[in-house]
Amino acid sequence: MDNPFTSALQALEQNFTGLFNGQNPSFAPQITELFGFNIPGVPLISPRDYFLTQMESWFTAIPMSTQWVIVIDNFPVALRSDILQGLEITDGGKKGWDISTSVAILKSFPLQRIIGCLFANSISIPAEQFNVDSASVPNNRGFLPGIIGSNRQVDPPTLTIEFRDTNTSFIDNLLRPWVILGSHFGMVSRPGDTPGKRDVRNMKCNMTLLQYARTLNSISMIPRKVWHFYNCMPYNIGEENYNYTDEVVNNITTRWTYSNYTIENGLYLPVQDLVNRISNGDIPRVTSFQNGIGSINPLGFL
Repeated sequence: MDNPFTSALQALEQNFTGLFNGQNPSFAPQITELFGFNIPGVPLISPRDYFLTQMESWFTAIPMSTQWVIVIDNFPVALRSDILQGLEITDGGKKGWDISTSVAILKSFPLQRIIGCLFANSISIPAEQFNVDSASVPNNRGFLPGIIGSNRQVDPPTLTIEFRDTNTSFIDNLLRPWVILGSHFGMVSRPGDTPGKRDVRNMKCNMTLLQYARTLNSISMIPRKVWHFYNCMPYNIGEENYNYTDEVVNNITTRWTYSNYTIENGLYLPVQDLVNRISNGDIPRVTSFQNGIGSINPLGFL
C-alpha cells in the first residue's frame, strides 16, 4: 500500500541513524506530511510555539461567548388590544389585555434593532443529532450488528430564550399575548410566511442570532456567525417568582418552536483585510479595543 504511513515507516527503517539526529536524507519521504515535524528526532517546528501562533490568528482565536444579539425580524400584526380582547374574557371597561400602547413601545426600533432585542438575556441553541439503530439478526453470535441511521431528532425543534423583566414588561405585555394568540390561530401556513401581504392571523416570525468577534484596534466587532431561524413562534412562558427576601433581576424563560434554520459565516469585511495581511506575513494579534467602537454599524448589515 502506497501511503504516507508506509513511506514514513520505510524511511525509518532505511535511515534509522539519521532520524536519531532529526534529519531525513533528501531521498526519503518527509514525515512532515503527517505531523508537521520530524520524529523521533529534533522537531523542526515547536508544537507549543505553533499552537500559540495560531491562537493569535483571527481565524483560530477563541471567540467570546457573551458577544451576541438576537433580532426578531417581524412581529405579528394581531398583537393589538381589540383582537386580543375579542378572543379573551375581559371586563366591560376593556382595561384587561389593553396592550397596544405597550406593544408599540416594546417593538420599537431603539429597543429591537440597534443592539438587537434589548430584553434578551440568554439563549440556548438546540442540539443537532439523528438516531442510530442496530440492524440485529437472530443468532448473530459474536458478530457485531450492523448500524443504520434513523430519524433526525427534532421533537420538537425548540429555541430557549431568557428575557429580563422591565417596567414595560416585554414578557407579559408582548410575549404572553403572543402565546395566547398563537393558541387561538394555530400554526397554519398563512400569507406572510413568504414575502407579500401578511395575514393578521399569522403568528410566525423569523429570528436572527448574530455572534460577534473582535477584529483590530479601533474597528468595530463583526458577526463571525449568523443563525437564521424561520417560522418561529413562542409557545411557552415560564413561571415568574417574586418574594420579599432578595431583590434580583427577574429573568423569564421562554420556548420557541421553528420550522428550520441556517448558519452563515462572517467572512467579509474587515476580515478580507486580515486575510491580505496574513498572506503578506503580517499575522494580526487579537487585542482589546483601545479607542472605543469604530464607525461600522454594530449589527454589520441591519
